[in-house]
Amino acid sequence: MLVFPAVDLVDLPELLQSYGDRLRMRVPVSRREPISFVDVQAQMGAQYLHVGKNECFPLNAVRLLAPVEVVALFDFGLTPRHLKNSGETIGKYEKDNPQTAPLLQAFAKAVMAPKPKSAAGQPEPLPYYKCNMNAIVGDGETVPWPAYTSRLDIEPELAVVYGNDKQPVAGFCIFNDVSARDVQATEFIGGFCLTKDMAKGNQLGPHLVTPDEVGDPYNLKVTVVVNGQVKYQGSTSEISHKAEDVFAWLRFMAPIKSGSVMGFGTIPDCTGLDNDNFIDPGAEIQITFERLGTLRCRFAEPTGKLLPSRWPVREPLQKYHG
Repeated sequence: MLVFPAVDLVDLPELLQSYGDRLRMRVPVSRREPISFVDVQAQMGAQYLHVGKNECFPLNAVRLLAPVEVVALFDFGLTPRHLKNSGETIGKYEKDNPQTAPLLQAFAKAVMAPKPKSAAGQPEPLPYYKCNMNAIVGDGETVPWPAYTSRLDIEPELAVVYGNDKQPVAGFCIFNDVSARDVQATEFIGGFCLTKDMAKGNQLGPHLVTPDEVGDPYNLKVTVVVNGQVKYQGSTSEISHKAEDVFAWLRFMAPIKSGSVMGFGTIPDCTGLDNDNFIDPGAEIQITFERLGTLRCRFAEPTGKLLPSRWPVREPLQKYHG
């Protein structure tokens, strides 16, 4: 089952003119309350959103919001090879900096070191950070380019939504954790603020897919298309822990509320940082997870001059400097 909790109607007059009597609709333009448990079907060559018995909208006439009312958003680091790749790329640009280079060297050693056993009666500790709840958006958003970075990046992740004690896994969706890379090394101590907390930086969607539809969530192909061309590819098979492990660690500290969302970690090889091959302003981005759908976004052009970067400025960004 696919779950769309909320939609916005757009371009209603044009919609009516295009589809005429073929479109069955009883929803006023002002309706904005959540819509849940809908069927998505293919009709007349397009995908349609069916709500109840008498309401029908082409998917290109609605804007999908985040798939759940998120009460908490945690991002775990459970893909070790992404962490290794990231450390290598950041280290390349920070190797001559006496303030950040030692931190990165220590980080690289910690990632590769064997993990100590948990204390008796304690679940395995799993690393995570808390995300900006003011920056959660859904599918098809334009992400503003922050003035303080010249290396904006995506982070495709598998996310699990917590249901309740009887059914802990409500479903899965895609999580795009937008990141500013050339400021990241300065925030390894103190927390990822500039790196992670930009406007519209926590993208969830395109919908919630229940476990019966997903199959094995830890064996899904991942493809990132930028401006119509495949740029990155990976798999959820490199996630080191399951949802039950994540829940056990969080429950050890406090009860988990329904609607809490946990990202497992960035899919290796699916970011600019993994490959030292970054995305430019104005790019149209599609993140596809097998069986979960495609989450779309666009990186906006900077609205003014960018601040000086800690790293060399790539040619497509030079016009925004100086």
